Amino acid sequence: MKKIVVLVVLSILISLGGYAQNNKRTSAYMYLKNGELAKAKEAIDEATQHEKTMHDAKTWLYAGEIYYQIAAEPAMAELLKEPDAAMKSYEALQKAKKYDEKDQYSNEISIYLANLTNQFYKQGGLAFQDGDYNVAIDNFKIAYNIAQVDNRFDTIAAFNIGMAGVLGDDPEASAEYLAKCVDVNFEDPRVYMFYNRAVKQLGDTARAIEILQLGRDRFPQELSLLLEEAQLYLERGENEKLQVSLLQAIEQDPENSNLFFLLGKTYDDEGNIPEAEKYYQKAADLNPDFFEAYYNMGAVYVNKAAEIQAKANDLPLDQMDEYAKLTEKANENLAKAVPHLEKALEIKPDDAPTIAALKETYARLKMDDKLEKLNQQ
Repeated sequence: MKKIVVLVVLSILISLGGYAQNNKRTSAYMYLKNGELAKAKEAIDEATQHEKTMHDAKTWLYAGEIYYQIAAEPAMAELLKEPDAAMKSYEALQKAKKYDEKDQYSNEISIYLANLTNQFYKQGGLAFQDGDYNVAIDNFKIAYNIAQVDNRFDTIAAFNIGMAGVLGDDPEASAEYLAKCVDVNFEDPRVYMFYNRAVKQLGDTARAIEILQLGRDRFPQELSLLLEEAQLYLERGENEKLQVSLLQAIEQDPENSNLFFLLGKTYDDEGNIPEAEKYYQKAADLNPDFFEAYYNMGAVYVNKAAEIQAKANDLPLDQMDEYAKLTEKANENLAKAVPHLEKALEIKPDDAPTIAALKETYARLKMDDKLEKLNQQ
């Protein structure tokens, strides 16, 4: 008879043990409802560790809710030493979904997952602002994965990963997630801009051009994509394509002095002085304080003069007439440089290269009064 009594007592104790853990879970829920997060956390932690309740969807749902509330209150998270409360909530809700075989709690799980996304957006955004792009990527990826668990595609999270990847030197992640944005026709032209940059960082400039062309097909009036295309042609040394892109950009933004300056520079690099001066002058007309436009116009003629004078200096001694003609032509170019260089110096009075160029030009042209005045500055 004693054996039977012992077995009955053990059975009762085991039953009470399971009841006790269910009671812990219930207590955790009540503490949560009363705003007692420290006690709620303590109770739910016990319930999630006990074999009687650790495989129960409701246990993990409560754990997800409690840790979500902790994450939502930074002061409480700090007090309870739970800096990863958002991640713990996410993991708990995943387990709740796993154990909820009959979908009893699917709506509640989805609601908390959606709310939890904001926590990872917030953490990712703060890291992004601080320039900690790898941490930003990690948080945005979690936000993206939460949406996936809930059968949603989070284009914002994917786009944020793409931006952070380019800025944080993780082009693989950037390209992967921005490609997803393109696949779902995300309505933001910056997708193509950053996608192109990511692919370019990976070394595939041909693919980068294809991406920009896709973007321009979708957003034909988007100036940023046109400028991005121009930058890519500049880097590839494709001057003619660069000029076409810049002319198209000017059509969209005719008051942008920088575009005219860049176009002038392309012709300058080709040695096409009339076109270079034309666009440099347009840049200066739009922005009277555009130092570089004036300096480059002066430099165009100084360089041309130097080129002509070098030819003259290479002539045999018996070709003095030809030497005189070439020297006169060189000086004519120097004379054209003077007003541009003087305007550049007016804008930047202490610019050493401009001062040096003017001194040499004044000396060559025997403009002694101006040279003396400049030497006295």
